[in-house]
Amino acid sequence: MNWSDIKNTVGKIAPLVGTALGGPAGTAIGGLIAHKLGVENTPEAVALELKNNPDAAVKVRQLELEDEQHFREITFQTLDAELKDKQSAREHHKFSRMPAVICCSLTIMVLLGGYAIFATEIPEQNSTLANLLFGALLAKWGDSIAYWVGTTRSSAEKSKFKIN
Repeated sequence: MNWSDIKNTVGKIAPLVGTALGGPAGTAIGGLIAHKLGVENTPEAVALELKNNPDAAVKVRQLELEDEQHFREITFQTLDAELKDKQSAREHHKFSRMPAVICCSLTIMVLLGGYAIFATEIPEQNSTLANLLFGALLAKWGDSIAYWVGTTRSSAEKSKFKIN
């Protein structure tokens, strides 16, 4: 288990801390949470404490409120770095045909996979694996489409936090 595995749990209690926990400063933020809760500096110890101690949620929320501006800065720095990384990748591949080739190839594979899933008889012992593989293929196809239309995690996150 690592710190990003518990970011959603922490994020339900303290959204800024949870987002920062999933970013590049996750280990440092995890250490702050562990220290605040008085537990070992591991994601397992923090998760167990949050699960078993109702006061732990209050302490994590208090941690966020005590240093809210700092957590906002970390969150926005993380999102800004992600945006710049994606922008740099798009700029770097601006004249390359490879992203288009990958996107078209994935589109063809999705069409063939959809046909295989819906129009052919898949043996019972292989149906779970076929569904899993098709789901993974769909996810990667969606990522390739997002590359072209500019959808990023930060687009989904931008309205999550309100700047005061």
